Amino acid sequence: MIRKLLLIVFALSLTISFSPVYAQHHSGSVAPPVDFDGLKLALITALTPDDFTFGDLEKPNLSIRLFDSDTNTNIQSVTYRIQIFYGDNLVANEYFFDEDGKLDLEIKPKTECLNQELWKCTKYYGEKHAIAGGYYARGDSIPVIQGPVFDKSGEYTVNVSIVGATNPKTMTTKDLLFETFVHIPQKETFLINTANAREYPVSIKSYDSETLNFKFDDSLDSISYETILTQEYVYHPNSYAEQLIILEKDFPSFKQGYGVDVFVNENPLDSEFVKFDVLSSNENIIKIKIPRDQYLEKNNNSLNIKVSPGDLIKFNVLDLKFDNNIMSKISWDSKSETGKNIPFTFSFFDVDDTPANGILFAYSISDSSGKEIWSNIGTDPSHIGILANNGVAQESIFIPSDGQYQLKLILTGQNSQNFEDFFVSQLDFDISDSDVTKEKSNEIPSWIKNNAGWWSEGSIDEGSFLQGIQFLIKEGIIEIPDIAKSNESQSSEIPLWVKNNAGWWSEGLVSDSDFILGIQFLISSGVLVV
Repeated sequence: MIRKLLLIVFALSLTISFSPVYAQHHSGSVAPPVDFDGLKLALITALTPDDFTFGDLEKPNLSIRLFDSDTNTNIQSVTYRIQIFYGDNLVANEYFFDEDGKLDLEIKPKTECLNQELWKCTKYYGEKHAIAGGYYARGDSIPVIQGPVFDKSGEYTVNVSIVGATNPKTMTTKDLLFETFVHIPQKETFLINTANAREYPVSIKSYDSETLNFKFDDSLDSISYETILTQEYVYHPNSYAEQLIILEKDFPSFKQGYGVDVFVNENPLDSEFVKFDVLSSNENIIKIKIPRDQYLEKNNNSLNIKVSPGDLIKFNVLDLKFDNNIMSKISWDSKSETGKNIPFTFSFFDVDDTPANGILFAYSISDSSGKEIWSNIGTDPSHIGILANNGVAQESIFIPSDGQYQLKLILTGQNSQNFEDFFVSQLDFDISDSDVTKEKSNEIPSWIKNNAGWWSEGSIDEGSFLQGIQFLIKEGIIEIPDIAKSNESQSSEIPLWVKNNAGWWSEGLVSDSDFILGIQFLISSGVLVV
């Protein structure tokens, strides 16, 4: 065990160099700092869940935090005036107060407002502070905004005026004004009829784009659609087109423990930009980030997306035990390559091997020289640690190169309360791409089989198919024995039987060796040059 004070000191050492990025993200934004009594105050707004859309089961919370940008410490006893706009329409306008500088508001979106002035349909619930006069949190109860707020997709402007700070009686001589933004994605739901005659809903959430030509290929278990940017889209360099595909937990095509292959305009999207989130108890989510600079500027703001089930994932697993009888498993895909962010899953269990809900944890990773390369102690100012809801959390960690590393894992609390003493466990581990090389020499990835099926159906041209095969041969993924090139004059057109073989192979009707016979023919006839 270690004392809480030690980790707090460590946390403070991080905040001294804190430098927020004053930029917009989908679920909120950070406003640039303004001067107040010698302090540089900044303000951040954040919506949770960050992918909320109207109609979701989980209700959204809007968090507004005022802090000193030099030290990352909250400003106490703040009185806020909050105005929320949807376009030019004011939808909410009220005063709030908070003791610790972090205001949490429950939002209850409601449609059917018939008044042209939408803010008049909005109602507020909670207690008002006797001195500050604004709605404030008391006990477990937080203020509520109910009305036409976050009930539509698109961008909302959250204007925050600070009318008092540091003391309920202290008013600013001039309101401090901050402008922030929250973006609500568009949600479109499609129905899939599977071979067993069951109907599954598939929802796609996207920002500044709409989904067209949605299809499900039952033979390949693949989803395809076209995404087109809307008129509201504004191009920003080095940005991403983000989409979420939401599936029911028992949807048979995409299963826990398997990867997901995504193709953008017939090109495989790097796994760094694809995340298969299975942490929810009732749904699985495929999260896709498409680099706008790489695709959108070249394709007239239109993209063709195909999503297919990938190979069975072989996980590397670390097992750690703690003095309070909590056990943890840390796992990551054995095929993950260094030099990129790698998703690590942290799972926590009680002594009877059931998930330990609500665990708070922190961690650090050091290289073989003892230099710390990555750490996270959480971002919630009310406690130290990352919340593992339902006993599971996923962290994206940058591992710079192959080698030996040490993971230090610290249990800091449970159910939003820090322990008096923290519990520590650590373990050395190796990470390299040796597993990837071994995998490539023994197994053909599923995405190339998908390509074969799409080529046989005419969805992609021969050139795209041949380039994929050529790449796999050169990389040693498909090994072709040396064969003499035929001296006969051959047609450059690929025979129909090879195309049929490719289709049957993609469906598992012919073996890898039979498919390779077809590839050998293409090489010997000069159609495919290796």
